[in-house]
Amino acid sequence: MRLAQTLLALCCLSLAVHSAARAQGQPTHQSSDAPSEAQAEFTELFASFCLMKFPDAAAADYYAHAKGMKPMPQDRLHHILGKDPGAGWLYDGGFGTYAVTIENPPNHTCAIRKRFNKLPDITTAFGTLLKLWSATQHAGTITELPPKEMEIEGRKSKAYLWELATSGSTDKENFMALVTPISGEAPEIRLTRMLGNR
Repeated sequence: MRLAQTLLALCCLSLAVHSAARAQGQPTHQSSDAPSEAQAEFTELFASFCLMKFPDAAAADYYAHAKGMKPMPQDRLHHILGKDPGAGWLYDGGFGTYAVTIENPPNHTCAIRKRFNKLPDITTAFGTLLKLWSATQHAGTITELPPKEMEIEGRKSKAYLWELATSGSTDKENFMALVTPISGEAPEIRLTRMLGNR
């Protein structure tokens, strides 16, 4: 419970830093009319599920049920994961529906997806969350990597990347905020945590 409260406080701190910068007239790259609370809800869900429960499958499943998430229809899960094994849920939050997935090994990944009418400054909030989480949990050192252009289902997307290195281990965790524009529809943001060497 203490860990949950700590991470929730860190998410709120991230939001407060962003809001303070905006109030002082500093650039925040906020190109959205979506409320900042929606951005906070998104990162808080990632923190509580992908940072606190994943990769413990039983803990993740229990949390999903306790949170009231609905099992994802198989056709949608197959569309997201392809032939890879895993599980998925849909969560109706205060600011829309989130797609939550866990891809089982060998590609052990936890992801939260959501569409936004316009893009919030998710990369600042996400990067701050990762740095605070790694520091408080003594998980290792988070390094921000250069962003990459990617093609997702024929659409040009931008991936913002972070890597967690743990001393004494060659294994790395990778984190990504993937922004995918969808013609005629709201753009999708995907936050992911990927375990293992990549």
